[in-house]
Amino acid sequence: MRTTRFGLAGMTFCLALMVTSSLATAAQVTLHVGGTVSPEHSWYKGTELFKAEVERGTNGRVQVQIEMGGVHGGERKMVSEVMRGMLNMVWTSDIGLAAVFPTLGFVNLPYLFSGYADVDKLYINGWMGDVLEKEALTKGIVILAHGENDFRGLTNSKKPIVSGADFQGLKLRVPEVPIYISFYRNLGALPTPMAITEVPTALQQGTVDGQDNGAIITYDFGLHQFQKYMTKANQIYSGSQLLINKEAFDKLSSADREVVVNAAQKAARFQVEMNRSKVSDYYTRISASGVEVIDATMGRSRNDQSFWQGSH
Repeated sequence: MRTTRFGLAGMTFCLALMVTSSLATAAQVTLHVGGTVSPEHSWYKGTELFKAEVERGTNGRVQVQIEMGGVHGGERKMVSEVMRGMLNMVWTSDIGLAAVFPTLGFVNLPYLFSGYADVDKLYINGWMGDVLEKEALTKGIVILAHGENDFRGLTNSKKPIVSGADFQGLKLRVPEVPIYISFYRNLGALPTPMAITEVPTALQQGTVDGQDNGAIITYDFGLHQFQKYMTKANQIYSGSQLLINKEAFDKLSSADREVVVNAAQKAARFQVEMNRSKVSDYYTRISASGVEVIDATMGRSRNDQSFWQGSH
């Protein structure tokens, strides 16, 4: 009888271990999300919402680990790593996508959008977003949702940029995307392709005179600290995407995949709203820091290109 009792107890203990191990394994799906931004940026805040929604919606079966601040490198590197399965996810600008897949850079053509309503209709909720999703899928990447980077401006340490003629000889950091390089080269600038994570050091050391970015990235990365002038020109619109490696996505259960998609889209809507609410305030903050801000959009429609043609 003693042997039987010990045998039953042993079997019960083993079964309990198996069940516990199985439950623990089910809870160990962790999605690592990379990015270049600081905790104050809207992409980071959106990712925090994504994390909360996913972990709640899956009852903890899927955990989300936020690994931003450039710890995985620049956007080009992270998009490549997501494609290869070395990183599960990244919140990147469409510039990061186009750096790896140049054909997707069409969304960054100058003066493609007349305003946010145009962006929402054609890009975030329209056919342009669909094109990006289909193309990314062929590369092993699922675009879960479209967010925002913003309309771009530029800063420099040399002179106020009040017309296209002022770009002559200016060493300007640009994204690693052919459209940006060609655009500024045609204006007479000396474009220097560079990952955003390298820009603060390049500005501080004088490797470049200025850089192309909107107010939010410029302020959040502290780029204005090394510049004297900023021009608000809205010359190019840049969106953002929350990406996941297709294989990692497919390994989730259908129910968990649905939670992940819904969480991503909710997070993206939140991010866009937050981003747009900050633009004006960030230009004000940059100006208050001592940077001269030139508003080249005053009295012009979004698609008025006269600024770049040298007309004041």
